[in-house]
Amino acid sequence: MRVSLFIGDIVEAAAEAVCSSTNPRLSLMMDTGASIRGKGGYQILRECEAIVAAAGGELPVGSVHVTTAGTLPHKVAIHCVASGTDHRSSEEITRRCVAGALAAAAASGCRSLAMPLFGAGHARIPFARSLAAILAALKSAPSSQQHVTIEPGRVVRLEG
Repeated sequence: MRVSLFIGDIVEAAAEAVCSSTNPRLSLMMDTGASIRGKGGYQILRECEAIVAAAGGELPVGSVHVTTAGTLPHKVAIHCVASGTDHRSSEEITRRCVAGALAAAAASGCRSLAMPLFGAGHARIPFARSLAAILAALKSAPSSQQHVTIEPGRVVRLEG
């Protein structure tokens, strides 16, 4: 597996699947979710709303959900519930999101995946801890992914 860092908008990363880091309501209102919704179209948000409604209004933290990618150049969008309603996350939640995203991408026939630094934005996990958790999850997960791109978002741009 090749892992690379991509600075820019996650929807512009060359990958068959793109991930959002979102909340238990899959609201797609901030950061990666907003970009996926804004550039992929409201069809993605409607599918997220249907997933949440079918689950009774809130999804478990660490869970992963697949929708179409709308008008994005990706095959699918993978929505990772990386924080709770309290906007908090942890390295364990990050590892679950990575493992779930890899499995969802493989099940969707995708061999490349772009993901954000889970929990490093609004959920306040420090950059280094989020990245370490992602890399540990990538090393330990069986995967058919040939390439994983990590997009650090505004964390890198703000820190340096």
